[in-house]
Amino acid sequence: MSINSLTKQSDLQIKSKFKPAWWLKNRHLQTIVPRLYPVPCDFRVWHNQFDLSDGDFVEISWSRHTNDIEPEQPIVLVLHGLEGSIDSFYAKRMMNALYNNKWTSVLMHFRGCGNQTNRKAQTYHSGQTTDVAEFIQYLKQRFPNNPIYAVGFSLGGNVLTKYVGENENSLLEGAVVISAPLDLAICADAIGHGFATVYEKYLVDKLVNSTCKKIDYLQDSFPIKLKIDDVKNIKTLVEFDEKITAPLNGFESGLDYYQKASGNQFLKSCQTRTLIIHAEDDPFMTKEVIPTTDMLSDYVTLEVSHHGGHVGFLAGNNPFNPEFWAETRTVEFIQSLIATPK
Repeated sequence: MSINSLTKQSDLQIKSKFKPAWWLKNRHLQTIVPRLYPVPCDFRVWHNQFDLSDGDFVEISWSRHTNDIEPEQPIVLVLHGLEGSIDSFYAKRMMNALYNNKWTSVLMHFRGCGNQTNRKAQTYHSGQTTDVAEFIQYLKQRFPNNPIYAVGFSLGGNVLTKYVGENENSLLEGAVVISAPLDLAICADAIGHGFATVYEKYLVDKLVNSTCKKIDYLQDSFPIKLKIDDVKNIKTLVEFDEKITAPLNGFESGLDYYQKASGNQFLKSCQTRTLIIHAEDDPFMTKEVIPTTDMLSDYVTLEVSHHGGHVGFLAGNNPFNPEFWAETRTVEFIQSLIATPK
């Protein structure tokens, strides 16, 4: 793996040379300001639907039509964060960077995050890897000669971490995990304190709205006997996971969900070349979320920076033309894997 932009610490953990933009060292500004920049999209988005084995579906967005994907051209699967979509700034920017590197990118919307209401009550969550597994298997069958990589942001990063740890043969040539909540219990608690409650309210409001739509759509077949007013009274992520996420998805409680779905416990069994990018000042979580070296397999590289916020990593000297460093680093890492195939 190329270490041109890194200071070597050990075989598994490396200190990032990411330097925040001089005007943007505050962790909240790193988290919020990147969302204010125009999002380039040099490709025409092509959408389709992927049917799942349980009768439900997920919505898919491609950077090019599948008929135009060239033989052996790398395909990079993008997994968005909580209540994200193709329109999330980080997702579309990453897809654009990948497209401009002559690769194909494809975003899989988690259940309920597209434009259509899903047929089943089951939701997506930080540990729901079965849908990802089905779609990756489809990609490998449809494009057997194309190397497949994956990038996961935030919740999508935890899902990706769990997926590569669960599967000895993940069918991926490599993975990049960005700002993932690898210990869900710590993250759910951290986002409920201080300024982070602003982020929590934004996310919980979106989750509540999606759940109310699902209840209205499924009516009496919705398996949890909650009134819409009860759902609207949910104010915290912990409460939402206890009352909605856990019972809808077969967990005994919110804590049971956090314990079984947290990505950290799957890192030791990972056999896919994986880069984890994380900032110590991520306002969605605390430093305790960051895995220690003894939690990593030989296939995992942990890259930690002092600054970067949550899915921020804005660098450069010109406020009018900054560098979105996570995109640069992701492309660099995938290029290094292409240069050194398994």
